[in-house]
Amino acid sequence: MSQQKILIFFLLAAISALSSAYIAQFVFDFQPCILCLYQRWPFFIIIAFATFSLLTKNQKLQRTVFFICLACLLTNVAIASYQVGVEQKIFRGPDACSSNNHLNEIHDLEQLRQALMKTKAVRCDEPQLFFLKLSMAAWNVIYCLFLAIAAIVFFRKKISVI
Repeated sequence: MSQQKILIFFLLAAISALSSAYIAQFVFDFQPCILCLYQRWPFFIIIAFATFSLLTKNQKLQRTVFFICLACLLTNVAIASYQVGVEQKIFRGPDACSSNNHLNEIHDLEQLRQALMKTKAVRCDEPQLFFLKLSMAAWNVIYCLFLAIAAIVFFRKKISVI
């Protein structure tokens, strides 16, 4: 598989992931938490870099972009794994979207109002959607790991042919 085809693979995979996220959000009304939104950024970066490198057709740039895309996938695995840990109550989630109870730290109504204003309505520790008993964050871990492993295998085969 050529370097160009691997980048097209990355591009289509990122577009597919974001399309699924936006369909879930805007068609089925599943609102993303802050960690869900963070998981979208690596896909946006993959789309931008892969598109640019495919348009320039520079082999050296495409090789560099391959590693950038791979790093984005692994970053996404890390973010999604963290979210799965938050969902499973293994890790404490961000204050902006978890059920962290800070009521003991609130001493007046103004502090309570500020705490309520900072808290997002969608919580990271309560998944809204499950498929085959896995949350969407867990599926994102699997998806990105699969993409990363497949890309490494294709890349290694390309290197050994040269």
